[in-house]
Amino acid sequence: MKAALADRLLAEVMEWTPQDVARERPILQVLADLKYDAYQQYSPGMRFVESLALWLDQFEDPDERRIAFDFIKQRLVFLASAEMDHFAAIAYPDFIRPKLLDHAAQTEGIPRFHLRRVLASETFARLQGSTIFCGLSDGARIDFFRRSNRQLSHEQIFQSYDLSDEKLEELQAQLLKRGDNPPCRALVLLDDFSASGTSYFRRENGSYKGKVAKFLSRTKEHDVWKSLVRFPETKIIVAVYAATDTAVEAICAGAKEFLQDDIDCFHVTVVQRLQPQICLSPGDDAPFVQLAEKYYDSSVEDGHTRKGGTDLKFGFAGGGLPLVLHHNTPNNSLFLLWAPEGSSVRALFPRVSRHRSEG
Repeated sequence: MKAALADRLLAEVMEWTPQDVARERPILQVLADLKYDAYQQYSPGMRFVESLALWLDQFEDPDERRIAFDFIKQRLVFLASAEMDHFAAIAYPDFIRPKLLDHAAQTEGIPRFHLRRVLASETFARLQGSTIFCGLSDGARIDFFRRSNRQLSHEQIFQSYDLSDEKLEELQAQLLKRGDNPPCRALVLLDDFSASGTSYFRRENGSYKGKVAKFLSRTKEHDVWKSLVRFPETKIIVAVYAATDTAVEAICAGAKEFLQDDIDCFHVTVVQRLQPQICLSPGDDAPFVQLAEKYYDSSVEDGHTRKGGTDLKFGFAGGGLPLVLHHNTPNNSLFLLWAPEGSSVRALFPRVSRHRSEG
């Protein structure tokens, strides 16, 4: 749809006067140009203004449409590709390296504020050189992380945490040359986003599930990994580019249960924290809450979604996030933003799900 037709449709849906169009159109165009048009799950030819007009049209009366429009304009959080690249670029120098510096300063007995002495110490050099970085998902932007941190060797940064035996043996030979005990002094696990933390640690049928639990189990069971790491001497740092406080709490709680006496070696760091006040929940007095309650299709619920313990009106596990990532919308976000294909509710930012219902 051409931009002019999309603008006309939106004006008709919102019952705008020419003065309203003159006031709102420049704001929407800037938002669309800078962020929303780049949403990767729009169908070919679809743009934000058209999607917004069609989305608003499903609300029954003008007051509801105004509430929905104001919510999108004032409270929507959209993390663009450039922002996520920036988070990946600063994750090491601004969030991970300070933890390594703290450890080196404590080991050397140097006051932490003597930064130049700590940086020049052999302890820090060995610590930085023996740290392994692994991506927890495709969103970890390992290629960008690698290019942004030239002080790190490419040989210590890996796209995935699921390393082959051959790669592990190469890594073992490389680190053993340094003479450190244990050879790997820190493991850094990188990821782009977490809303609930359940994909990192969770208990199912009496056993631990989740990608961090899976990785740590492997380090304790695989012979080569056991020769490289030893907890709590080896530090574990989970570095997430964007996460909620709920996710951090859940990850730390899962790690404490999983690692038990070795929990002191575990740390979580977040580049961009999403504060609780941005979320919506049942009972809030925000007008959009009523729309979230009214416009919902329970037929989309299945065995996977019920693991969150709630319906999906406010997203998986009641996340209530007004959040869209440039490549997809998290299912912890409000249902009205991402309602799946086939639902009676139209999505503003269609979501591609990793899980398919088995009927």
